[in-house]
Amino acid sequence: MADSKKIILLEDDKASARLVSTFLESKGYDVRESYEGRFAIEMALKDKPDLLIADVLLPDMHGSEAVKQLRASSKMNDLKVLFLTSLLNRSATAGQETRLTVGGREYPALSKPFKPAVLASIVEKILSGEN
Repeated sequence: MADSKKIILLEDDKASARLVSTFLESKGYDVRESYEGRFAIEMALKDKPDLLIADVLLPDMHGSEAVKQLRASSKMNDLKVLFLTSLLNRSATAGQETRLTVGGREYPALSKPFKPAVLASIVEKILSGEN
């Protein structure tokens, strides 16, 4: 069981955000949605989530920029991040985990479209410290 780990989902497509949130909530996670990077940053600094799941392309900034800004805060130095995006390199297979480098650090990334079971597995690995 997920024991109510807090997740902030940064996704500008509200329908996609709702689907992912509903799925993760069914797994026992406490999910909060943000549709813009600046609001996700405010939310994360206030709530200190266990995980940030971020899309890359957002209306106000790239998800990678939001991560850089959060990591600059001493409160968020150990922030766990998963990127969900359709903008991964051509070698990334849709629905499979890969890595994305942001600010000199590698983060897990999942290429859209993906299967919910794959997302759940990756989230569990990240939160358990395996990824």
